[in-house]
Amino acid sequence: MNDDLPILPPGFGPGSHGEEERPDCPSMPRAMRTFERPALPEPGQLSGHPIALALLERLQEALGAYRIGEQSRVIGLDRQPKADLKLLQQILGEGEVAIQVGGQRPARIQETVLAGVWWVQLQIGRGEVVGQWLEVADVPALVRRRAFAETRWPQLGELPDGLLNAGPVLVELLDAAKRHAERALATPHAVNLSLLPFSPEDRRFLAERLGEGSVTLLSRGYGNCRIASTATPGIWCVQYFNSSDRLILDTLEVTGIPQVACAAQEDIDDSAERLREIREALE
Repeated sequence: MNDDLPILPPGFGPGSHGEEERPDCPSMPRAMRTFERPALPEPGQLSGHPIALALLERLQEALGAYRIGEQSRVIGLDRQPKADLKLLQQILGEGEVAIQVGGQRPARIQETVLAGVWWVQLQIGRGEVVGQWLEVADVPALVRRRAFAETRWPQLGELPDGLLNAGPVLVELLDAAKRHAERALATPHAVNLSLLPFSPEDRRFLAERLGEGSVTLLSRGYGNCRIASTATPGIWCVQYFNSSDRLILDTLEVTGIPQVACAAQEDIDDSAERLREIREALE
């Protein structure tokens, strides 16, 4: 398997981990990004790399066939020539979303400039890549599988002194999470912490009770957004920041995966058209 092409730098994706207490999530960049076509190689550069062209053709077919709600389309990249993969990486570029998945075999995932097209890498040790693939999906299947693979239900216990609203918030979240575990909620259940008086003690209490999950997602779309799973089934931390990295919306959400993390069918269709234009420019 390939040990090259680290899509994400050691600091991870578009941001780096901050020092805020959980359920606060890692820090984000200070600038917004919009779609920009990556710097494409000259057509002559691709003449000796038919595998890269074949992978682009397979990706075009996958984008045309995929529909939201279906099983994702996967294109394996293991054992492909290093030069072809580097060209492919140059052509697809880096998009708005980066994801880190923890566990015994951690993964780093980078969305390409084509929304809904993800470059997934399984890693060991100090970032050694032991498996990688392209995936067409609203969100990579690995994120759904790992988000709450190791979870536990917290006990409310005795409430410490100094709390304002953390106790009632936790009761509400656990009630929604248990209903979601029995039958997936038709619509997410969200608690907007920005509208509540919340002390440092409240945040510490929630952080301890909810725990830290295995998935962290950083997005530079929809306003800077960072999303993290907790260790409690179905509960996510979803936070929005302005261009100065100031927190403007702080929520806890009970759902399978927050909708803001997912590509829509319109995104997939648009990516199919953009890829078609990119391939025409390379001819």
